[in-house]
Amino acid sequence: RVLRWKSGNRRIDRAPYQIFESICPPRVRPRLRALAQICQTAGRVTDRTALHRQRFWAGSFAALASAILFASNVVFSRLAYDFGANLHSLNLVRTVTFLCCLVLMVFAGGTGAKIHRADMLRCFWLGVLLCAEMYLVLASIIFIPVALAILVFYSYPLMIALWAWATGKRSISMLILGVMLVAFSGLVITLTGSDVLSAGWQGWAGVGLAVCAAVGLAALLILTEQVLNTLHVHLMMFYMLLSATAIVLTVSLTMVEVRWPDSGPGWLTLAASAGLYVGATLLLFRAVDLVGSLQTAIIDNTSPIWAMILGFIVLAQWLTPREVAGALVTVGAVMLLQWLRRPKTG
Repeated sequence: RVLRWKSGNRRIDRAPYQIFESICPPRVRPRLRALAQICQTAGRVTDRTALHRQRFWAGSFAALASAILFASNVVFSRLAYDFGANLHSLNLVRTVTFLCCLVLMVFAGGTGAKIHRADMLRCFWLGVLLCAEMYLVLASIIFIPVALAILVFYSYPLMIALWAWATGKRSISMLILGVMLVAFSGLVITLTGSDVLSAGWQGWAGVGLAVCAAVGLAALLILTEQVLNTLHVHLMMFYMLLSATAIVLTVSLTMVEVRWPDSGPGWLTLAASAGLYVGATLLLFRAVDLVGSLQTAIIDNTSPIWAMILGFIVLAQWLTPREVAGALVTVGAVMLLQWLRRPKTG
């Protein structure tokens, strides 16, 4: 009874426990020590399990919020195009705004920005991948509707899952493999039910750009998870954005024409797109830090639903019934993957 009372808060107060041990018969003391060790170990395991659940649900919520913000950002990007902006002005405002936010987060927190050269180079390469993903997504919505571009782009969770299985980092059961095939079949239904592929090279170009963007984001998240083993998420994003901003500035000032909005509402949509993108990306990498790239990719796959809703409300873009059915099959299957891979309780 005394031992049970002492370990009620998942630890044993050492001084009273030693007194209790000293008054026990010598033949009982080894068993008492073993029982105390078991109680302490069980307390630590219980604490780790609870912490794992908290991280899982916090990361899942961050990924869901990122999906909503990202879909909203793409819709406002399409509006900015209609007001005279182009993808170069969008990327320039995005990266500069994002970098300013990270400067405040890193230096206001007092952590400093000094890291090893090898880690810095890895972050710079992540910035190259981030640039590629930004340009490819914004280019795809020029040729195809926003909802279709987002649906193709959000095939990246399947790519991450296949990579995890191929490299032996995660095991995939037959049930999970079947659900992944269902998700892919929904994407096929959507594309074959669309008339964008029969509209000429523009439709194929839009789909191809979205696929390449998905490959870029999958690679970015996989490599990010490895970098976060040694770096804080804010430091990683800071150096990644340094690289991305340098690339965008070089391209915008020397290689292309940057077109800005021609009215007040256009500037508002440009600012909204940049703010939503910054929020979505911050939450995305926070989710990767909490639950890993695969879990983040799975829950983040609700973005096509939000893109369909916002595309219809804001842009009057709507998919055909067959496209909607295929999109719901894909998103539903990927959300089922999230449920199957949730952490078990008990």
